[in-house]
Parts: sequence; C-alpha cells; structure tokens
Amino acid sequence: MMKQKEKVYLGLLMVTAWFTLIFQFYLHINSGVAASSELLVRFFSYFTIDSNLLVALCSTAILLMPQTAFGRFFKKPSVVTAITIYITVVALVYNTVLRFLWMLSGWAIVLNELLHVIVPILFLIYWIYFVPKHQLKWANVWGWLVFPLIYISFVLIRGSYVNFYPYPFLNVTELGLQQVILNCIFITLLFVILFLAFIAIGKRQAKKLPL
Repeated sequence: MMKQKEKVYLGLLMVTAWFTLIFQFYLHINSGVAASSELLVRFFSYFTIDSNLLVALCSTAILLMPQTAFGRFFKKPSVVTAITIYITVVALVYNTVLRFLWMLSGWAIVLNELLHVIVPILFLIYWIYFVPKHQLKWANVWGWLVFPLIYISFVLIRGSYVNFYPYPFLNVTELGLQQVILNCIFITLLFVILFLAFIAIGKRQAKKLPL
C-alpha cells in the first residue's frame, strides 16, 4: 500500500513533468525551427524529451494506475531505476557539455531548467527514498542499455537521411562518423558506469536489510 507521503511526492513530480513537457511542446511547435511535418518527430528526437516523458508516464502510472498492467510495469524497481539513470544522464550531459552552447530567453529558460535540473533531481530523490533498491540485479544492465542504444541508432540513421542531429556530439556532418562513434562509446560507458553504480547501491542496501 502506497503511503500518503509517497502519493503527495508523486503528485508533485507528475504535475511538474507533464507541465514541463506540454509547455515545451507548445513552444516547440510555435518556434518555426522546421516544417510542420517535421516538428513532431524532431521534438521526440531529443533524449531529454524522451527521458522526461518516461518520468511523466512512470509517476502517473504508479500514482493513478497502480493496479493495472501499466502501473505494475512502471512500479518495478528495475524500471524506475532505469528511468532514473536516463534522466540523470540528461542532467549530467547537459550541465557539463551543453549548457553554454545556446542562448535562451523568457519561458525557454524556465523550461530548460525544469527539463535538465528540476525534474531529474525530483526523480532521483524519489528513487532514493521510495524505491526498494535491494531487488536490483547485475543482469539488469543489459535490458537498461536497450533504450539508449535504440535512441542513438535512430538518431544516426535518421540523421543520415534528413541531416538533423539533435545534439552537437552526434552531428556526423560536422564531426565525421568516426568522432561521433567515439562519442557514442563514451556515452555508452557513462550509462554502464551509472548502471553499475546504482545496482551497487541496491546491493549494499540489501545487505542492511534484516533477515
């Protein structure tokens, strides 16, 4: 049975995540950065958007649909942990590599902080305090890698046809395929390191549980 404290926190997380995504989509479709037929695909070409969407879906499913197959899936510690790592990578990469590459103004500044700082922190806190991490297994790493690898493959394959790459470090046109592949290897290693670190935390927690 979910405690009231967790429900309140999930409610805050859910509202924040959906508000951020919907408002960001509104700004995106009114930005004129691409043809109307291209706008929707470009919006979901960003790992930031996809990861924030997973946070929104996860918090909604756990809070409002806990007894459904949808809710049970997102309630799994392995699923919540995977999403936590994805959104953590969003925060790490943006704040160390991308933050100063674009000049933003108005609401774009607020939404940018929500997407890359506030929502990641809120979800990480949820993982720390409410997720039973002792159930995590080393074998989870392989399943968790699927989403980032599919994302990278999609961006590179699609980019070769439409010449659009959502992030500078994936831009084959500017950097060349060899450098982009090297960047992808570094990013994959970052994911793996975080996967192992989060599982290690879960294993450590398991040792502290009473028999």
